[in-house]
Amino acid sequence: MSSSRVFAVDSGAGHVASGVFTADKGGRLTLEQFALESFNPDSTLEEQWNQAVSQSIAPALKREKMAGAATVSLPGHLTLTKFVKTPAVEKAKRDKIIQFEAQQNIPYPLEEVVWDKQIVSDDGLDLEVLLGAVKLDVAEGLCAALEQAGASVEVIAPSALALFRAFKYNYPDAADSVLVLNIGARSTHLLFIDKQRFFVRTIVLAGNTVTQAIAEEIKQDFTHAESIKLQVLGGQSDLPETSPSRLAVTNAVQAFTSRLQLEITRSTVNYRRQYGAEQPACVYVAGGGSLIPDFPATLADKIKIPVERFDPLRKVEISSNASSAKAYSAVLADLVGLATRLTNTAEAPFNLLPPSIGQAIAFRREQPFYVAAAALVVVALAVPILYYHDVVSTARAAEQDLEVTLTPLRSLKSANDANLEKIAEAGKQITGIQGVAESKSNWINFFTDVQNRLVKVEDVWLDKLQVLRPPTAEELAAEAAAAASSSPDGTPTAAPTVPPLRLSLSGHLLDRKNPDQKVSQESFARVKDLLKSIGESQFISAVENETFNSDQPGILSFEFILVVNPKKPL
Repeated sequence: MSSSRVFAVDSGAGHVASGVFTADKGGRLTLEQFALESFNPDSTLEEQWNQAVSQSIAPALKREKMAGAATVSLPGHLTLTKFVKTPAVEKAKRDKIIQFEAQQNIPYPLEEVVWDKQIVSDDGLDLEVLLGAVKLDVAEGLCAALEQAGASVEVIAPSALALFRAFKYNYPDAADSVLVLNIGARSTHLLFIDKQRFFVRTIVLAGNTVTQAIAEEIKQDFTHAESIKLQVLGGQSDLPETSPSRLAVTNAVQAFTSRLQLEITRSTVNYRRQYGAEQPACVYVAGGGSLIPDFPATLADKIKIPVERFDPLRKVEISSNASSAKAYSAVLADLVGLATRLTNTAEAPFNLLPPSIGQAIAFRREQPFYVAAAALVVVALAVPILYYHDVVSTARAAEQDLEVTLTPLRSLKSANDANLEKIAEAGKQITGIQGVAESKSNWINFFTDVQNRLVKVEDVWLDKLQVLRPPTAEELAAEAAAAASSSPDGTPTAAPTVPPLRLSLSGHLLDRKNPDQKVSQESFARVKDLLKSIGESQFISAVENETFNSDQPGILSFEFILVVNPKKPL
């Protein structure tokens, strides 16, 4: 026996089956350990499903001492399986085409689901692909529930795919087209197999359908109806043949079988029309719903095709520790299908495991390598660390000697820094004094410059020059502080900028050509040229508020404000 081993968990809608399988070099599976626990399959308890799975499997795993990385199947009512056909393309382009098909055929945004693919057939012209998906929160909830119970999920596979692999393992010589029915509590898989090709249809017609019909007829709740169904169909009921409850079970089973026969017929016709397949030569039935007494014979009579019970343990060896599995073989198809990955280790598993959990598993696997690498790093660094420890000790001793030498030098540096600050302050005072001296001569130069510009214009004189002193920096700061104190939130305002010095000037121009008349436009032009000329002076940065008065005959009065250039202060 080789060391190949898999811990499998079938999280069905009404039971949890778990087992440990091993495989020898020839691919022969052996069931080494087995446990099965049942719970209420009522669909109204869907929110408690994860909790029910955890509570059911935990004692079984503890009792049978099964734990570790698990391969899990997900019930059909929680998974989406879709078959799509695309043009056959080179492998480098397949992923993009399949990604596009997934976006078109999965009815949720891809970021909200976990999905995977498997190539069903490739004839060189068409590519048949199986797409499987489960909502991300469902997969994460199942993983958390099993983790709590002691099983760390490594692979999640759809139950439909597990059913296919279980059949191919146990019936490798089935050459004709066949139909495999796996009737669960919440859903039924119709698996059509034609050699290596297969097709799956999942319908919500299963054991709960029978239970619900019984509950409605006898006016009882689901749990009570489920108990009556199991007792009557299992031959453990003391109810008389004519009792309403027994009749309700009989009627529900007959109605279920008739509806199932219609679904089989419809699905078979559609499958044959779409894939050009042959009529199934045989129907195999599995699942808890197939345990109805005389079910194979009744169904065969309706669909006119031979019906047999599917034995998922047909080619599986059973160890003495797992002998109880034989009594539950009808519901173990998915469990065996999960274990068949041991027989084909080269094939990548179809996996609906959430990416975050997959990354955590990969990290845990790599942890030993990280620990070993860290140990090597520690050993490699030990010698350099000891060497540099001696170097540091020597350097610290030298540092102490140097500190003794530097102490008087630091005092000298502090005195030098104080002297440099005094020199900088003296420089500022000298600069201020130079500015005052320059501004004194600037007035003379400014008046000379204005006088020259007046002479060029002729017949013009100034009557008034008034200095408009701006507020000082201290005055502006006081105003800003007052504004901040009166602000509702007391927020201080930015420090205002001191405006430049302004000069208010007024004068007159004599219009010699029109001494008794209103001054001409030429006189206006001459005054404007004068103002423009003064504005070009190096002492002036702008001319503002120009006003003119021509009411007096032959005289044009004018007034304007000059903005003094801060670089040439007056």
